[in-house]
Amino acid sequence: MAAHGLGAHDYFQSEWQRVALKTPAYLMDLFPARASVYGVDTEEKFLAYGPRMSLKAQGILDKPSAPLLLVNGWKDPQVPISDLYLVARSLPGSPKEAWVNPDGGHMGRGGGWSSQRISAEVVRPWLVRQLKAPDAVRDSGEEED
Repeated sequence: MAAHGLGAHDYFQSEWQRVALKTPAYLMDLFPARASVYGVDTEEKFLAYGPRMSLKAQGILDKPSAPLLLVNGWKDPQVPISDLYLVARSLPGSPKEAWVNPDGGHMGRGGGWSSQRISAEVVRPWLVRQLKAPDAVRDSGEEED
C-alpha cells in the first residue's frame, strides 16, 4: 500500500491543527472541509475530536500491516512529517519504505515533483516490485531481499 501525506498521530493533535487550519496551501477554507469529516461545527469540537482519531492512540501502529510506501514532502503544511517517521518506526515486522521530497509540500509535491511524476517514478515502480512474484524477480535479474 502507498500512503501519501498520511496523518497518523501528530496530525490529529490540536497543536498541529491550529497551525494547519491556517495554511494558505489549501484552495479554500480548510476548517469546514475537515470539520465535516468529524461531523462537528465548531473549532472547539473539532480540536477535541481529533485526538481520538490518532492511529497511535487506537493501538493501530502496534499491529502488523501490509508492505507500505510512505510518501510526503518535508515541508508539508497540512500533515506533519513527524507522522511519516512515526509510522516508519511502527507496525512491527511490516516492511516499510519511505520517499520524502526535501523541497516538497503536501504529498511530496513541489521542487520539480508533480503528483504525476511522483506516481510515475516513485509509487508505480514500487507497486510493481511488490506485485512481482519472487520467481519473476529472480528471473529478471533483480536482487531479491
